[in-house]
Order: sequence, then C-alpha cells, then structure tokens
Amino acid sequence: MARARLRARRSLFAMPMIVGSGLIATAFARHAAAHERVCFYAAGVSNSSCCDPREFERDRLRLQQHLAGVAAEVLFVYFSTCSIEDPWSKADAYAQHKLALEGLVRQRGNYLVFRLPQVAGRTPNPHTILNYLHARITRSERFVVWRQAARNIIDARDVVRIAMDLIDNEGARNETINIANPRNSSLPEIVAALESTTGHRAIYDVVDRGGEYMIDTSRIAASIRRCGVAFDDAYLSKTLAKYYD
Repeated sequence: MARARLRARRSLFAMPMIVGSGLIATAFARHAAAHERVCFYAAGVSNSSCCDPREFERDRLRLQQHLAGVAAEVLFVYFSTCSIEDPWSKADAYAQHKLALEGLVRQRGNYLVFRLPQVAGRTPNPHTILNYLHARITRSERFVVWRQAARNIIDARDVVRIAMDLIDNEGARNETINIANPRNSSLPEIVAALESTTGHRAIYDVVDRGGEYMIDTSRIAASIRRCGVAFDDAYLSKTLAKYYD
C-alpha cells in the first residue's frame, strides 16, 4: 500500500517543476527545487518579433502537454508579456499568441500569470532590446533610436523576489499580475546608460517616432515595499552595470 501511494505521488509530480532554459527559467531554478507544489513554466517563443505560425503551434502544444501533465494541486505559474496591453504591440502576432496561451492556463485553474516587461539579466538571446543595443554599441554599428519610445526595464533578480513574495507571503492564486518597474525609461536614456556602462560611444540616428505605455504596477506595490526594491533614478544604470559591464 505504501509503495502504491509513493508511485501515485510520483506520477502526480512527473512533470518538471521548472520548464524552460532561458533567462527566467534560470532565475527561478533554485526556487523550483524548493517548491515541489509549484510549476514555473518559463518556456516559449524567444523572439517577440516572431510571426511564424509553426513556432506558435509548437509552443501551444508544449504548453498543453505540461498543463495536462501537472497535478491539479500544483500551482502553475506562467510567464507572459506586458506587451499584451501595450497599444503599440497588442495587435502583433506574438502578443496575440501569448494572450491565447494565457487563456489555456486560466482554464486549468490553480494558476498565476505573471506578465513581464523587458527583463535584464545574462542571456545569449540576441532578440532582447538590451542585448540588441549592447551589441550595436560595443561593435560601433549605427542604429536608429525612436525619440518618443520608452521601455520598462526590470532586473531578473527583482522579478524573482517579487514573484516569490506574492506566492509565499500573499498566497496569490488565480490572478494575472504585472511584475514590472513602476517607471519607464526612454530609449535615449537606455542608450546613454549603456554608453556609460560599456565605455563605448553609441552611433545612432534619432527619429521622431514611438510612444510610451505605462504598465499598471499597483497590484505589486505592497510586495515592492516588502522586498525593499528601490525603483529610483539610479535603478536603470545599476541594473545595466550588473550585466553589461
């Protein structure tokens, strides 16, 4: 009887508790090992400019496999994107795909959807805005900067701190929550911070384009205070200095 119960318990938790191999999955790996009743799903299409339906279909099938394989009592944490609410990006194929996958996660129940902005951390992914700008600046390659465009930058470590606080201290369940910086940074500000961090002068042309979308972070205000995260004037430069020195 004891062996049968053990086999049954193992079958409930047969799927891995961390899914993915990128920046977010790596950041949460330590916590996944200590939370056997939480599945962190951080896999997906890595290029937000993707519009290939075959990539989206593979992503959907993989998610459905894990949704079906993880026990109902396990909290399923899905990482999505804040661009779903961005007026300039919400109609893009990638944002629409992520919105559809969020719907699959909600149908399961016992879930959390964490929507993230641009996350700073060590990653070889060339498609992130920070890696793109860093590569152009350090290679002295000319690029274009949209004067009115802004991005929301948050350190991967702070994403982890806030997410785990919501899970462990608040017991958050069945919500879609933005984990983001309460402050945006303009693209010229980001370029200037990378110039200072790398010691390279950027070569770029400024065009009068772009816009700014403010992400609602009111849901995590208490968590930010508990975690002691200081989203102040120095946050951008300090964060970039960690990963792009």
